[in-house]
Formats: sequence, C-alpha cells, structure tokens
Amino acid sequence: MSRIIIDSHNHIINHREPVWGWGPRFTGEDLIATMDRDYDVMGETRHVSKAVTMGSLGITALGDFTMAEAHQYVRECVQKHSDRLYLNAVYNPRIWSVEELNQVDQWVEDSNLVMLKLHPTMHNFLLPMGNPYPGRATTKLVFPLFEKARQLGIPVMIHMGEPPHSNPSSIDPIAREFPDVPIIIAHSGANNEISYALAATIVARHNDNVYLGSSWVQPLDLCEMYYAVGASKIIFESDCAPQSMGHQMRQVINLHLPPPLGVGATKDEVYDVIGGTIARLCKIPVDEPVGA
Repeated sequence: MSRIIIDSHNHIINHREPVWGWGPRFTGEDLIATMDRDYDVMGETRHVSKAVTMGSLGITALGDFTMAEAHQYVRECVQKHSDRLYLNAVYNPRIWSVEELNQVDQWVEDSNLVMLKLHPTMHNFLLPMGNPYPGRATTKLVFPLFEKARQLGIPVMIHMGEPPHSNPSSIDPIAREFPDVPIIIAHSGANNEISYALAATIVARHNDNVYLGSSWVQPLDLCEMYYAVGASKIIFESDCAPQSMGHQMRQVINLHLPPPLGVGATKDEVYDVIGGTIARLCKIPVDEPVGA
C-alpha cells in the first residue's frame, strides 16, 4: 500500500474567524508550512502530503455571503496548490438554494472538490428523523446535498458534537436512506465537554457507509473505535486551525503502541487511518507522496 499522510479536515482563512473567534488568521500558506513540518510517524520522519480543506465556517452562517463568495478564498488557495490541497465545500441549506449547491459541479473541475459538508449546529437544523416535524420536514434541506454527493461519487462530512442538532445518533436514518454515500462523522461527536464518541461508534458499527473522524477524540475512545469498527473506518482529521495538526496526528499514530497505551495496530493500519481510507473515499491520487 502507498503510505501517504492526508489531513481530511482543516480550515484556512485570511482574517479572524467571525463566529468561533480564533485568529488572527490561518492562511493557505500557513497550512502548507504546517504540513511540511517534520513529524515522527512510528520512528520515521514524515510530512503531510495532502489536505482536504475548508474555509471559514463563520462566513457560511452569517447570511452576508453567497456560497461562491464564502468559498472564494479557499478555492483560490486550492487552485494555487492543486497538487496538495483539495476542497471540502460547506453548504448552508438555510440560506443557500439548490441552484447555488449545483455550482459545485464546476468546482470538481477547477477546485479539486472531493467532499461536501453539513454543519447542523452552526446552520440550525436537525437531520431527517422518523417524526413528521421537524425530522422529516428537514429532508428538503438535507436530501439535495446527499443527492449531489451521490451524483458526484464523493463523501459527505457532517459536524457532530452538540445537542440538540449534532448528536451522532441522528445520522443513522440518513445513513440508511443513502447507503451508497460515504458519511464521515466529524470529530466523532467529541469536540465538546460532553463527548458523543460512543454514539458515533455505534452508528459506524451498524452502517457500512459511516466513518469516524478523529479530531478532538480522546485516546481511550480512539482505542474503543479500533476494537469496534477497525482501523479502516477511522479517519485522521486535525481540525487545524485551531487545533494542532501534530498533536491530533500523534493521537491516532499512538494506536500503534501496545496496550494499554494503544491497541498494537500495524503500520498498514495506522497508514489507513492517516491517509489510506480518505484517499480511497475521495479518489485522491497517492502515487507520489509529497515530502515523504
């Protein structure tokens, strides 16, 4: 297998994040420089070859920007570093039309689009559930994105971590509705004081198309995920910025350590977590690792 490192979840922005408040900025050049640092990966010095990146989440929520305007800076950075950066486009179904969503067809061609993202908490909606309202009523908000992902053959990332909008158990119905669309549970629902990692793990165990993002997840929960679903369903994501890419990568690499510090994962399993699985889902070429 090709042993490549891909960060599946990060953010670049050329000004302070208007909702979360972190800053003053984390530019595309900052991301590339962070990827090019030396990282110890099971005794070898490696670099992060590629990244699937997003822009500011805050500007997707304010209502002051079109979808194209909200993605202008991140698309420019991806186009500048098209051999290393790939686009995850964030869709706010509360303020953007399906017609705006359809422009991502062109972004596949000119901006390395490989993923779409929903953020139920920031954009204030529930995923479709079995109850008539608000559960099934939100199908008109969410289904167009899943239909677009199916058309393009790309995964959907869904932010999880806060009640009531972002409890990972709410993913189960839509995972069953779209079994051919890969779903990545961002942060595995563990990015707040109360972790929903166990709920995310159960959903992934019962749905072949559901994968677990690693950012913010505690080491013991990562070990539980390995035992429950296997390494091939855990995906490295740093959430850098504001998280540290190196720290978040170390958390998943430590699965290689023997119990109780890790699970004794093989090198091939660890490289599945830190690059192999996301490369397969997003069809990212891995023939020549950059900065290996």
